[in-house]
Amino acid sequence: MDTGIIVARWVVGKALNPVLDGLVEAWAASQKLGPNVDALKMELLYARAMLNNVRGREIHNTDLNELLQKLRDLAYNADDVLDELDYFRIQDELDDTSEAAAEHAKGCVSDLFLNAHHTAKAAGKLLGFSSSCSSCATNNGPGDSITAACCGSPHNTIHAIGKRLCFSTSLVDDCDHDYGCVHDERDHVKGKSTPKLKFDRVGLSKKMKIIVEQLQPVCAKVTAILNLELMGSHLSIESSTAKSRPITAPTSIEPTLYGRDAVMKRIIDSITQGTCCEEYLTVLPIIGPGGIGKTTLIQHIYNSQQVQNHFQIMVWTCVSQSFSVDKLIEEIKEKLPSVEGEKKGSAEELIVQRLKSKRFLFILDDIWKCESDDWKRLLVPLRKGQTKGNIIIVTTRFLVVTETVKTSDNKIQLEGIDDEAFWELFLAYVFGPEKSKNDKDLLCIGKDIVKKLKGSPLAAKTVGKLLSNHLDRVHWMRVLDSKEWELQAGDHDIMPALKLSYDYLPFHLQQCFSYCALFPEDYKFNNKELIRFWIGLDILHSESQNKAFEDIALSNIDSLVSHGFFKREETDGHPCYIIHDLLHNLALKVASLECVSLHSSNVKSVEIRPSIRHLSIITDGANDTDGITDENFKSELIKLKKRLKVENVQTLMIFGEVDKSFIGCFHDLFKEASALRVLYFPKMPFAVGSILDEFTTLVHLRYLRLGTTIGNNFHLPINLSRFYHLRILDLEKWDNCFHLPGDISNLAKLHNFLVPGYPIHSNISNVGKLQFLQELKGFQVNRKDVGFELKQLGYLMELRELRIDNLEKVHTKEEAAEAKLLSKTRLRKLELNWKQGRTSTNAFNEDQILEKLQPHSSLQELSIHGHGGSSCPKWLGTELSVKFLETFRLKNVVWNILPPLGEVFLVGGPGEESIGQKTSQNFRSLKRLELVKLPNLRKWVAKEIFPTFFSVLEVLIVRKCNELAELPFSYHTYCTSEEDVKATCFPRLRELEIHNCPKIVSLPPIPYTQTLCSVNITDVGTGLESLVYSSKSSKLEIKGNKDLKVLDDNVFASRNLHKLQNLTIEGFPPLEERHLQMLTSLKRFSLFSSSIAFNPTVERSDVEWRLSIENLMIQDWNGSGKELTQLLFHLPKLSLLSLGGCRKKTLLSIALTQQQTSAQVESTQVTASNHRQQQKAEDLDLLEEEEVTQLDVDGEDEDDDRLLLTNSLEQLWIVNYKELILVSHPLPIGHHNKEEEGTGGGWGLQALCSLRQLGIRGCPLLLSAYEAPACLFPSSLQYLQITGPMEGVQMLDLSNLTSLTKLFIEDCGEYLRKGLLPLLAQGQLSNLIVYKTYGLFAGVLDSILRGAQEEQEQLHLLEHSSKLRVLETDDLAGILVKPICRLLSSSLTNLTLQGNSEVKRFTNEQEEALQLLTFLQDLKFIHYDKLRCLPAGLHRLTNLKRLMIMNCPSIQSLPKDGLPGSLKYFIVRDNEKLVKQCKKLKKTNPEIELIL
Repeated sequence: MDTGIIVARWVVGKALNPVLDGLVEAWAASQKLGPNVDALKMELLYARAMLNNVRGREIHNTDLNELLQKLRDLAYNADDVLDELDYFRIQDELDDTSEAAAEHAKGCVSDLFLNAHHTAKAAGKLLGFSSSCSSCATNNGPGDSITAACCGSPHNTIHAIGKRLCFSTSLVDDCDHDYGCVHDERDHVKGKSTPKLKFDRVGLSKKMKIIVEQLQPVCAKVTAILNLELMGSHLSIESSTAKSRPITAPTSIEPTLYGRDAVMKRIIDSITQGTCCEEYLTVLPIIGPGGIGKTTLIQHIYNSQQVQNHFQIMVWTCVSQSFSVDKLIEEIKEKLPSVEGEKKGSAEELIVQRLKSKRFLFILDDIWKCESDDWKRLLVPLRKGQTKGNIIIVTTRFLVVTETVKTSDNKIQLEGIDDEAFWELFLAYVFGPEKSKNDKDLLCIGKDIVKKLKGSPLAAKTVGKLLSNHLDRVHWMRVLDSKEWELQAGDHDIMPALKLSYDYLPFHLQQCFSYCALFPEDYKFNNKELIRFWIGLDILHSESQNKAFEDIALSNIDSLVSHGFFKREETDGHPCYIIHDLLHNLALKVASLECVSLHSSNVKSVEIRPSIRHLSIITDGANDTDGITDENFKSELIKLKKRLKVENVQTLMIFGEVDKSFIGCFHDLFKEASALRVLYFPKMPFAVGSILDEFTTLVHLRYLRLGTTIGNNFHLPINLSRFYHLRILDLEKWDNCFHLPGDISNLAKLHNFLVPGYPIHSNISNVGKLQFLQELKGFQVNRKDVGFELKQLGYLMELRELRIDNLEKVHTKEEAAEAKLLSKTRLRKLELNWKQGRTSTNAFNEDQILEKLQPHSSLQELSIHGHGGSSCPKWLGTELSVKFLETFRLKNVVWNILPPLGEVFLVGGPGEESIGQKTSQNFRSLKRLELVKLPNLRKWVAKEIFPTFFSVLEVLIVRKCNELAELPFSYHTYCTSEEDVKATCFPRLRELEIHNCPKIVSLPPIPYTQTLCSVNITDVGTGLESLVYSSKSSKLEIKGNKDLKVLDDNVFASRNLHKLQNLTIEGFPPLEERHLQMLTSLKRFSLFSSSIAFNPTVERSDVEWRLSIENLMIQDWNGSGKELTQLLFHLPKLSLLSLGGCRKKTLLSIALTQQQTSAQVESTQVTASNHRQQQKAEDLDLLEEEEVTQLDVDGEDEDDDRLLLTNSLEQLWIVNYKELILVSHPLPIGHHNKEEEGTGGGWGLQALCSLRQLGIRGCPLLLSAYEAPACLFPSSLQYLQITGPMEGVQMLDLSNLTSLTKLFIEDCGEYLRKGLLPLLAQGQLSNLIVYKTYGLFAGVLDSILRGAQEEQEQLHLLEHSSKLRVLETDDLAGILVKPICRLLSSSLTNLTLQGNSEVKRFTNEQEEALQLLTFLQDLKFIHYDKLRCLPAGLHRLTNLKRLMIMNCPSIQSLPKDGLPGSLKYFIVRDNEKLVKQCKKLKKTNPEIELIL
């Protein structure tokens, strides 16, 4: 019951706020509303006093609830009325007077005399002034000046008082401002004044009388009941102890995982080295009730080093109730890094490209529901990863989801933690590592409490932190005896435990938490978003008047984290906060009296209480079929009007995307919503005024967030500057026209004005009136004659962030002083900019101006760009005042004296004498330093390392310093221990960027400390062309030039790269073997124009080191084939090998095991068809022995340079290897005894039994030793690409490729002429691309016709056996023949005919053949320059859905008989005549979507 009284007291206090400073009362008196306001104020004061009288007492009367709710409703009504009065007071002030913001704006007295015209008399009486009879100031319309006739007027009284109180005022005409616009587009509203509201004095008077009349009996009844209660009540121990003591944050123990070690190890072993590694894709479901720790377990697995090293791609997605396949695929696509050479396509196609040849781990956390068909569709692009060991881990509460997603019987059922581990977890949350656990009495009570927590880690966390605040027996017994436990509904119900923890939160934290129920489940908040939301709700209050809203909110966030209601995480490197789904349910429950959140699944069933004042609508529902575009949802929202008192709604938030069909629905529902204080529309496809009739009359608005979807041409609301109570204006997501009203500075209460770019802020005229503004991201000095003077900044004392441009327009130091930067105690970020490229400057004058722009010592971030003076100011140098700087940017200055950075030498300086201090102790807080375009900077050195020399610096950026030759770490090498770190410069450096500093010749090895996360070095004088390193992506790219003689420890800190997974080296001397050995986590290695230098003294049999490289790309290999073979010997897990650009003559063989060799010999003997082949098989052993010495990788015969491939390969790409020759004699591996080495042989690449993808391009000699008819390729192939002629090849046999699904052929002559039909008729081939190989289809036709003569029945079977779905070719004449089209008629769905410039029209036979392809759905004609007409029978392709005509300029018209009725998409490019006909077609066939 005490909570109900606290809430009522808070609402009553909120209603009293407008009348506490006397301004509203004084103005109301001038409007003959004084008695009404006084009566209402008296009743509210009485109600607050009555409720305050109960403070600290226990109340047990449950029947009091309804009366308290009635009191709250009346208090809300009173708040609306008084707030409306305050609105019209401000409007009257702005319309009748034009006083600028005061320098001293705080305090009741100063506000009185600087406000409305109608408060002047009251102010005069208060200070002993008397006013004479006056003539009223009048305003005759826009642009008219304000006039006053006598000195005795209230207007002049204010001026007189202002002078005595040392106020500074200036007249500003705010009725004739231009509308600011980022794009200088002001004409659409220029000359119009912002419309203003009419004041209904009579209506407000009646409202106040009614509220007073209703308050009196309610207060009387509540008083009577409370008096009876108080007679027998006693002080609440809870209030005196639990809620009055400060909240302490216990030590975080989140990183420790209790009771899950065994299951965690089992899962990690299974996905990294178990049976999962042999499967291409495994789905592992983890099932358990809410709060049991599923997500925490997976987080620890996800972040374990073993898992991080094993998987190349890792993606985490929280699914929750909204399982939408399209959204999941899109989200996965966005989280996958793009790959080199990526082709545009659908999200699914991009996923396939980005996952190609990579092992991945996907986490799909918290799935609530999932249909089987949806799940199968999601897996389609993920099954094409082409690498074994891919894992998807799913967490869910529901068994039906587990049965849908699992790929085997291997699922994890997560139960509660065992008693012993759970007790340890509970004690950790209660006591932490620092508090004593020796209180036996508390431990005994704690064991009883633990029994009620059902083994749930979430319950242990919330209840444990509740107990940790008060380590006394009375408090613990109260928790144990709480009646909340009686509401437990089952063995897994932990809601009572969570509710108990909530009940013990202080009221201000309860408010901050409960209102978060309006956000979607699993929503990720950033702290700024939370702060602005709470400010908009007006729930941030503090006993300290000097404490800012932001500081209060940050304290509340920390408290909610420490109590376990918020969880702090990180997204894309930025901190965020989330609420566990069970805690979100708790928020919905405790906020249900005033808050409701609607979505498609609950709109019919959710209870809408009469007291609801805060509403959110979530359009991204759990079931898309019932989502926001569903008519049922819209109709249910319209019905909501009967259940919801829309006129009382103070908060309206819409999450997700809605379409324009909802305009009518929302308009009908919200047309009477006039009490709104928070309006949150981040994605609007329509103008806000189209759904809110009352939008222009929203006098209470505090928080307005407007965003638009792309493609709309909306303007900002014209009445934007009339929301006088507005504190937060968030337009960061506004992607349309940005026309600001010229009088936007009327929003005097504005704290945050969020915009996408700094130019928008620079358009605010008279910005000094926005005294509470937190950030001004752009202020252009003297942008116009009036309203942009530097003195405007002098009034903005609450600024946290400020950027000043055009400082060259400041001519005197007195003018600079008017900005009053030194007085801005809250300023944290300052940017000072002078115009670039000036032809002349006054160095002395600009030095003086910069001296006067001294900021307060609390500044944390400073940027100075383009200053034309000769030295740094004293406050940044000899008399350093900004000692707490964390970020410093210095750009484009020619100072002779620089800030204290260490020993700094300047161009033209006196010999080796340094300019500046020799230590940087004054910059001991600096975390980020940027030095750009400093032409005088010659050296920056640190010959001695001081303990505080930039000891916390994390980011160093140096660009375009053309004379710079040395940096402080030029003398120091990399660190391998903590002691080394202490003895080096920048020991905590995380990011290093050096660009265009050509005289720097010495740099530290990268990464020289293990803290270094990102390095980008280009255009320096060290022989490095570029070096890019990222620990986050575990990637290092080094590109050298001819000046670099060796790649050694001075460049490459291999000892600190043991976690590196991706290495690219280009244009270097050979990399030493010892460096490569240290890269134990390397997965991908690319080597361009280089090689590996192996130690010649080490025997191969003695070499034991192995690397886990899976992907190896070699381009322009500088070594021998034997050296490359030696490298491959150390890569037992290699699955992808790409060879290209090598110019040396090399023989290629396959290294076989002993078993493979024997099998090859046996196969050769059995299948030999003539004496010659039998003789070859008999002599094979002898040939093998003769080759052994030549094939040995340690051999020295340079005339027979041989490369051996290992049979672990799954993908092989050979490109532009002009002198590579495939030979038939393999060398066994794994046996280094000469007497035991291989005794088998065989042709081609068949021994690569795991090979699935093979690409050969530009290798004319590769098959020059090939002898038909042996099958060259292994039957395991699924993709084959052959491009370019092959010397000496008569015929290539592909008949054994029974698994081949995709074949790409280009410029291959006729050696494949007879090999295609078996793949088309009997194989698995589904995708065929053929270019510049014009005899290929003729060969297929010959084979079909020959088969027809031999077996007519067999031909009939062939017509229905092909599985080819996609065909792309430039051989129109070859493919459009009846026998071939008949063969493909039952399977082909996509046909692309491209690139024949001589074809003018289709022959009758070709047209008839095309009509046989009755299953065709997608048809493209591309680059037919002379083609005059489309096939006449296109309309007979009754399944055709998509037709594309591209670069066919000679086609004059559409077919006479039209297009198929099934057509959905028609794409035309580069043919204007056809485009015009298509537009006519659209009128008769509106269902066809034209893409022109």
